[in-house]
Amino acid sequence: MAGILAPVDENGNLITNTSSGDSLKKGKNKNAVDSDMFLTLLVAEMQNQDPLEPTSNTEWVSQYATFTQVQQMSEMAQSIDVLRANNLIGKEVIMKTTSQSTGDVSYIQGTVEYVEMEEGKPLLVIDGQKFSISDLDTIVSPEYSKAYEMYDTLKGMINGLPSIKFADESYKNVIQGALDYYNTMDEYQKHYMDVYGSEQMETLVEWKHALELLGVKFTNNTTSDDDKTSLDDILESFNTKMNAILDKLNLLTGDKTPPAEDTDPDETEGEGTGTEEEDGKTESA
Repeated sequence: MAGILAPVDENGNLITNTSSGDSLKKGKNKNAVDSDMFLTLLVAEMQNQDPLEPTSNTEWVSQYATFTQVQQMSEMAQSIDVLRANNLIGKEVIMKTTSQSTGDVSYIQGTVEYVEMEEGKPLLVIDGQKFSISDLDTIVSPEYSKAYEMYDTLKGMINGLPSIKFADESYKNVIQGALDYYNTMDEYQKHYMDVYGSEQMETLVEWKHALELLGVKFTNNTTSDDDKTSLDDILESFNTKMNAILDKLNLLTGDKTPPAEDTDPDETEGEGTGTEEEDGKTESA
C-alpha cells in the first residue's frame, strides 16, 4: 500500500518547520490525504494486488478502520484548537514564527482581536496579521506585560551606554534617570528586571560606582508605601475642604441669625404691656 507523502515546498525540498507568514501563503496542503483519496488508493491497491496472494477482506476493513480512527482524532484535535483559539480572544500573547525562506525566528507580542476560520483551521488575528495557533509561544498576563515593557525600556537605556572606561560626569543624568526609572518599579517588576536583566543591572551598578568615585552624587527618589497617598485619603481631604466651603457659603447667604424660638402668646402680651408702661413713665418724666 502506498505510504503518505511528507509535505514538500515548490522546489521539492522537505518542509521541517512552518511559520505563520509562509504557511498561510501556501494555502491548502495538496499532499494531505482525505477520505476520498484513501478510498481511491485502496481501490487501486485491490485492483493491482497479486492474484496468487490476494489480500484478505479482513485486512481491507482493518486498514479503513484505522484510517477512519485517525481522521476522527484529527477532527477532534481541530475542534480543540477552535476552543483554545476562542478562549484567547482579548488576551495578550506572544507568537513565535520561523521564516521558511530564511529560517529566522521572530517573536510578535499583541492582543488577540478575533479568530478567523480558514479551511477549517482557526487563525489568531493580532494587529491585522493572521497567525496559526501552533505558533503560540506564551500567554501573557497584564502584570507580566507591564514588567516586560519596563524591562525593555530600561534595557535599552543601559545598552546605549558606551564602555565603562569612558565614564565621566557628563553621564550623571543618564545614570540618574536609569536609577529613577528602576525605583518606579514595583516588587514584581524589579524581580523581573533582576532575573531577565541581570547583565544590565550589573552594568548600571558599575557605572554608578565609577561615577561616585569621580565625586558624582546620586539622589534616591524612592517613595515608601507609608508616604504614598491613598485614594481614601484624597477623598477624605476633598470632603473636608468641601464642607468648609459650604459653611462659608451659608454664612455669606444670610444664615447668620439663628431661627426664632417658639414663644407663648400670653408672655408676648405681658411683655408688650410692660413696654407701654415704661414708655408712659418716660413721657411723664
